Amino acid sequence: MHAQSWQTCDADIRAFVQRFIRLATDRLGAANVTGVYLHGSLATGSYYRPKSDIDLLIVVPDRLDGGMAAGLNLAIARLAEKRPTVGSLEVSAMTADTAARVPIPTPYELHYSAAWHERVLRGEVSYDAGRTDGDLPAHLFCVRRRGVCLYGRPIAEVFGDVSREAFLRAILADAGEILEGERLLEIPYYGVLNLCRVLQALTDREVYPYSKDEGGAWGLRRLPERFRPLIAAVLDVYHAETPVREAQRETGGVRWNREDLLAFRDYAREWLSASGLPNGSG
Repeated sequence: MHAQSWQTCDADIRAFVQRFIRLATDRLGAANVTGVYLHGSLATGSYYRPKSDIDLLIVVPDRLDGGMAAGLNLAIARLAEKRPTVGSLEVSAMTADTAARVPIPTPYELHYSAAWHERVLRGEVSYDAGRTDGDLPAHLFCVRRRGVCLYGRPIAEVFGDVSREAFLRAILADAGEILEGERLLEIPYYGVLNLCRVLQALTDREVYPYSKDEGGAWGLRRLPERFRPLIAAVLDVYHAETPVREAQRETGGVRWNREDLLAFRDYAREWLSASGLPNGSG
């Protein structure tokens, strides 16, 4: 399957994203939306319809009150149920001040993802002040370098730069979660490709927000030969045209070799340990 980008994506995906923009501007009022921005695979040209997520950021001029945030997030959850793909919708909203300054830890106004879906529908999400997300520095780093402005002010006018250190801390925390226990067995192709791009970012002189495709291609070239069949296999599953059910999305519907995955996990743990960087694994 050929990778898609925002410029080349299927018409129903583009229409869904445009519905999201209309929802945000209708709910908040156009004057209260600084912009809507795309990051992740659809922005970097490595979107694969059967598996990839749609990743969006909303920037607003000022903090959202709890009722406004809850109402918008509920509407987003209901819209997500009508998405044309198995891949999830992931959304974060933040103030223009947060986007410009990127304080650490990084606060947000609301968050939606598949993992939050039922909690949002049941009204179990708190919208009080003080919520932060450790992934946001990595998302903002990506937006600055590879994002797409879908609505509102240009990226360069809205987003401040994210330090190399903040970006690395965020992606290392994500790697640490993948390396915990036997978590990699549960998310094999996502986990292997994500670890590849983390190692690539840590190896290359210029830190860059690589896609899973780019990380996998780097892994085939640069990691020990004994891991190349595994990396090639996860890339094949990531690229596969065959649709998968929601329950199969994390494995791609494939039975993976446990020993191969755990050997790769151990290699990544050792690599990060030797580098002197925290890997968060246990």
